[in-house]
Amino acid sequence: MDIESTEIERLFIANHQRLYAVARQMLKDDAEAGDAVSDVFAKLVDGSLKLPQPHPEGYLMAAVRNLCLDRLRRMTVREKIERSLSLQDVGPVITEQERERVVEMISYAERTFPPQTWRVFQLRFDEGLLYREIAERLAISEVAVYKHLADALERLKKKYNPTRR
Repeated sequence: MDIESTEIERLFIANHQRLYAVARQMLKDDAEAGDAVSDVFAKLVDGSLKLPQPHPEGYLMAAVRNLCLDRLRRMTVREKIERSLSLQDVGPVITEQERERVVEMISYAERTFPPQTWRVFQLRFDEGLLYREIAERLAISEVAVYKHLADALERLKKKYNPTRR
């Protein structure tokens, strides 16, 4: 084992728990968190990720955090909602009926929203873009983004909570 491998092993042993805890908090999934931490260390081993000196621990934390953020950005709205609803250790237990209702709401939105409203809704909740970023991507104003999102939420309220406005 060379010096670099010994250093990577030392860093893994010293930081794994802390890195895993951060990944678990962000991804809300034990297996995904373990994979994220393992992926960062695999990149160190294969040389595609280089450790800066003198603070490799901070760099490792940033690498795990960024990898988790990338994974979250790639998730669809449906995956995010299903993942958050499947958590048993956070908040009250969600019933299958409640899960089906959320899936139906997303399906309803996809079927009935005007195309531009659906696209704004997706960019905001699938990709987590800011109003400004959505406006730039779609070449519309931030006010238009706000109006599309307000329209989307109003449509959902009317359909799924008609007595409350």
